[in-house]
Amino acid sequence: MQTGVHPKLTERIGFILLPGYSSMAYVSAMEPLLVCNDLTGEDRFSAFTVALSGNKTHSSLGNRMDTDYSLDNAPEADVWIVAGTSPARHPATPGLDDFLRALPAHCALGGLASGSYVLGKAGLLNGYRAVVHWLGYDELLKQHRSILLASEQFCIDRNRLTCRGGSASLDMMLMWIARSLGADTAEAVSRHFVNERLGVPSDSLPQQLSERTRAEQPKLAEALELMEANIEEPLSTDDVSFHVGISRRQLERLFKKHLNAVPSRYYLQIRLEKARTRLLGRNDSIADIGLSCGFSSGAHFSTAYRNQYGLTPSEDRSLHQQMAVDK
Repeated sequence: MQTGVHPKLTERIGFILLPGYSSMAYVSAMEPLLVCNDLTGEDRFSAFTVALSGNKTHSSLGNRMDTDYSLDNAPEADVWIVAGTSPARHPATPGLDDFLRALPAHCALGGLASGSYVLGKAGLLNGYRAVVHWLGYDELLKQHRSILLASEQFCIDRNRLTCRGGSASLDMMLMWIARSLGADTAEAVSRHFVNERLGVPSDSLPQQLSERTRAEQPKLAEALELMEANIEEPLSTDDVSFHVGISRRQLERLFKKHLNAVPSRYYLQIRLEKARTRLLGRNDSIADIGLSCGFSSGAHFSTAYRNQYGLTPSEDRSLHQQMAVDK
C-alpha cells in the first residue's frame, strides 16, 4: 500500500474539531470513510473526534458537539486532521501546536479549511506543498517561507493533506482512500456520492461483493474480475464460465445466490456504471464512451442507459453540468 499502512489493518483517523469548525468540511471528510467501510464490509477506517479541552466543542452552525476525547486523553492515530473554520478564522488553539509537534513522524497530518493554517503555524508544513486559505497567506509565509502554497482546492503531499474545506474535503479523502486502498475502492466510494447527489435509485447499481465472499467464492471473484477487465469487448456468459472453469449453470447459481442477479444483467450494469463514471467525469463524446464500454451503436447505448438510469446519456450529462453550475 502506497501510504505504508497495510490494507488489512484498520487505519485510525483522529479529527480535532476546533471551536466553530466547518460542519460541511468535517462531514465531507468523515462520510467517505464510513461509506468505504460499508462497501468493503470491513473496518478499513476507524475515526474519532477530539476537542481542545473538556470533550466539548461547537460547530459553525452553533451546535454543541460532544467529542470522543480531548487533547489530554486522545488515543494514538495514524492520521490526524484538524477541522477548522470556513471562512478562515484563526482563534487561539491552546496546547494544540505542542500536541501536533509531539506526534510521531510517521503520522499523517491534515487540515480542513483553517486547519491547514494551524498546521503551518506549528511549522508542520515546512517543505510541503499545501493549500492554505488566502486570509492566512501573508502572516504564515512571514514565519514559514518554506511552505509551498498550492492553488488547487486540495493537496496531498506525502503525508500532508490540506484543503480549502467544503466539498474539497470529500475529494481529498477520496484521493487518500485511493492511496491507502487502491483506485478501485476509491472509485466505488466516489460513485456512491455521484449517484447520491444525482438521485440515482439504488437498485440501478450492481450489488457489491464483500471481501469475505470474494475469498470464499474464488470462481465468482474471478468471473467479476474478467467482466471488469473486458469492458470494451464484453464476453458472453459462456465465455466467462469457460475461462473460470465451471459450467454456465454453476456460474448462474453463484450470481443468483451471492449477487441476486443473472451474469449477463450484472455485466451490463458494470459496463453502464463505467460508462456513467466516464460520462460525468470526462469530456469524451457520448459515442466514444458507448464504444469504449462495449455498446455497438449510439442507439444501443442510449437505450440501455435510459432503461438503467431513467435518462439518456446526454440528459444525464446536462443535468450533472447544471448541478455543478448551481453549487
